[in-house]
Amino acid sequence: EIPPIQTRATQQNSTRIVPAVMKGLYLSGVLVTFTLVVMLAAWSWQQRIDEDAIDRTRKFSSFASFPGAVPNDAPRRFAVGLNACVDLIVPALEVFSMLAMDGESVEARDHDKIESLIELEETFKFFFQKGGAGERFVSNSALFKQIVGASRSVEGGRVFVGGNAALMGLTIKNKGVSVLSKSDREISVLMGGAVGPRLSSLLDNKMVFADGAAIEEDDYHVILEYPKGAQWGGSVAPRANRFIISCDMTNARMATLEAFTGALSSFAPDIVVLSGLHMLEGESEEFRETRVQDFIGMLKTVPETTPIHLELASMAIVPYVKHIADQVFSFVDSIGLNEQELELVSQSANGPHRKLTNVQGLADTAKVCDTLFWLLKTYGGKSSRLTRVHFHSLTFHVIAHLEGSWRHSERAVVAGSWACTTRACQNDTPSLDEVSLQLQKPFSISTKSPDLLLDVTTKAVLDWSKAGVDFFLAPVYVCRSPLSTVGLGDTISASGLFYSSMSLKGGQSSQEGVDFNLVQSHSS
Repeated sequence: EIPPIQTRATQQNSTRIVPAVMKGLYLSGVLVTFTLVVMLAAWSWQQRIDEDAIDRTRKFSSFASFPGAVPNDAPRRFAVGLNACVDLIVPALEVFSMLAMDGESVEARDHDKIESLIELEETFKFFFQKGGAGERFVSNSALFKQIVGASRSVEGGRVFVGGNAALMGLTIKNKGVSVLSKSDREISVLMGGAVGPRLSSLLDNKMVFADGAAIEEDDYHVILEYPKGAQWGGSVAPRANRFIISCDMTNARMATLEAFTGALSSFAPDIVVLSGLHMLEGESEEFRETRVQDFIGMLKTVPETTPIHLELASMAIVPYVKHIADQVFSFVDSIGLNEQELELVSQSANGPHRKLTNVQGLADTAKVCDTLFWLLKTYGGKSSRLTRVHFHSLTFHVIAHLEGSWRHSERAVVAGSWACTTRACQNDTPSLDEVSLQLQKPFSISTKSPDLLLDVTTKAVLDWSKAGVDFFLAPVYVCRSPLSTVGLGDTISASGLFYSSMSLKGGQSSQEGVDFNLVQSHSS
């Protein structure tokens, strides 16, 4: 064949094509290399995400199982009093719509008791705009009936066991059924609150009722719940919570106190668990003083070898709070409270901090720990029985006690935290997708030593000691979409007591299974 004639044009084209091809091959190589690098980085990132997810799941599972078996020396016989009722749980904003209460024309203002719809609006708004839990007595019975009527007419309402004492008793009894093995001693609960027909059926014979505590007609409390992000009165709720109102005179006057006192000796409890002092706020100062002294009289009948736990609740009268601290604290061994109640105790008695929350409205770890230390040093020791405080908030819980005075506190604080999660989610086995850890990392444990920071690591609880006080802190897996906001504090404290044992002679604080990361290791 005759080869094609090479013209000047074809020679020029060939000269241009060869470099173009080489350039194309070079660019293709660069593109392939870049693609491989991107794919490798994406794979590495995905691996890291997967490993993080596995690590979070492992920590979550470890946290839930951390409390483990109930210690052999933990209490089995619980005497619980004094407030019990039936809770009518309803969506707050729907009830307010029925009552033509939009909150727009009132200022947020707290009232120690409620006598009108305007005062209800003002007090509810006071707690709603900061997402705080509140409880107030309605002194106007006709007004309370009107609110109950509106509550019964809205959809989504439900009836449940109510009152701090009844809720703690029910938590303890149910905990015994689910945790204890057949070889363990059965859990027994003496209920010293007023029990009507409906409450008796709700408790389903799970407790022993004190003689003389039965009433013919149940007392109802209205639980006004709202979700995070709810809008009302020009405010947006920063978190889900509830506001409780009541008008029952049985609990407001601690009518079952004497019946409960009479039943204590024959029941022979391992521990006495009490609440209800906050219900006296609706009464006169003279009546409160008389009943507080009667309450102290009951406390004096309990042997020092039998621990007494007092659960506080929402209060508004600062002098009354100080009176409880000055008169009652020294006769109990343990106290349970949240940031609002701890803040009020600090304010009433010139404690270290008048405000315990940060700019986000969450409890501040450093201020809380300062105040717990102050409380135990101020009201505990010497001639006082007080040695332990169980603090609970949305993002973390702390048990603080005088050194070596209680055992198993690391398990107790995690048990309370996990019980809070499961109750809020209404699920005994919530998934990791349903919850979130919101505790700041790392966090300070004293305002006097802000550089001393702790961080949550692979274990469920952190512990440290300061000048004769042992601290145990656990984070909370916060339920993203809580189905229940009422009774969380009672559930927390009761679950913690279920794992706790008081040391009669003190000793070294327990350190079983504890691991923590001290970012800067020096004492505060």
